[in-house]
Amino acid sequence: MRRAVRRLCPVLVVAVLALSAAACSREPAAPPSHRMEGTYIVHGFFPHRSFGAPCTGADAGYPDLRQGTVVKVKDGAGATLGTVALQGGTLRRGPLRGRDDDCVFSFSLTVPERDAYRVEVGRRGGVNFDRSELQRTNWKADLTIGAYTMFGGI
Repeated sequence: MRRAVRRLCPVLVVAVLALSAAACSREPAAPPSHRMEGTYIVHGFFPHRSFGAPCTGADAGYPDLRQGTVVKVKDGAGATLGTVALQGGTLRRGPLRGRDDDCVFSFSLTVPERDAYRVEVGRRGGVNFDRSELQRTNWKADLTIGAYTMFGGI
């Protein structure tokens, strides 16, 4: 029995050392990240009113807003956290009476956790969001360009 213990002791020492080394060489945990989903709505007068059909911002006077326009998300210091292209472009009836409707685009990307974010679409400037606001909306960032009025015009 003593022979078995003597043979087993070096094996146990090696196993304990190997486990200790493995535990020490772990890489630090990645910082938390979140999946940001968003819409970019172009509100305006669209000559065709085929709701559910494809549309572009050019239909309403915004020629730079279309599927493929770059969406850039930055942190509060201005560092770029990620970029993605606008997807879709589907016409839907506007919420007010009149001929003003919406061309709805979407975007989705993973961003690291920060205190503040700025979402920029094309050359249209940016909209600021803080982390608590995005947490309340389950990381949904909705943006609109074009004016809504009670009379259905800009």
